[in-house]
Amino acid sequence: MINRRRIPFAGLAALSALAMTVPQAATAADHVAYVLFSPGSDSVSMSGSTQDINRARALRTGKESLLYVRQGGAAYVIRDPATLSAARALFAPQEQLGAQQAELGSRQAALGSRQAALGAQQARLGARQANARPSEQDELGREQDALGRQQDALGQQQDALGRQQDALGREQDRLAHIADDKLEALVMDAIRRGLAQRVD
Repeated sequence: MINRRRIPFAGLAALSALAMTVPQAATAADHVAYVLFSPGSDSVSMSGSTQDINRARALRTGKESLLYVRQGGAAYVIRDPATLSAARALFAPQEQLGAQQAELGSRQAALGSRQAALGAQQARLGARQANARPSEQDELGREQDALGRQQDALGQQQDALGRQQDALGREQDRLAHIADDKLEALVMDAIRRGLAQRVD
C-alpha cells in the first residue's frame, strides 16, 4: 500500500509568489502524475499509478528528496532544493487535517470499544432474562433499559464524530485539488527553467 502522508515544510510564501508568475495549469488531458519523496524517509505524496511510484523509487538515490513527474509521454525528475521545498509546502495543510482525522479516529475507536463492552453486558443480561423467574424479569428489564440508554448516548457521540470526520474528509479533498493544481504549475515552471531532468 502507498503511504499518502503529507509532509509539512516551510516555504508557502515563496511558492505563492512563484505561482503568480506561472501560466495556467495543464488541461485535464495533460494531467501531471507525480511522486514526491520526503527527505530521509519513504513517505510520499503522490497522484499517479503503481508504475509511477516504482519508477520513482528506481530513480531515487538513497533517501534523497525527489520529485518524479510524468506528463503525457514525458517523465522528469526534479532534485532542485527550492522546488522540492515549495512542493512539500503544498501538502502541509493536508497533513494537519490528517492529524485531526487520526485524533477523531482514536476517539471513535475508544467509543466503539465502550459500545462493544456494553453490547456484551446486554447479551449477558439477555441470557439471564431468558432463564429468569418472573419476579426477576422486571429488575433485569430495568438494567437492560439502562444499558440501552448508555448505548444510545454513545451512538449519538459516535454520530457526531462521524459528521466531523465527513467534514474533514471534504476539506481534505478540497485541499488535495488545490495542491495538485499548484504542483502542476510548479512543475511546469521547473521544466521551463531547466530544473527538471528528463528520464524517459
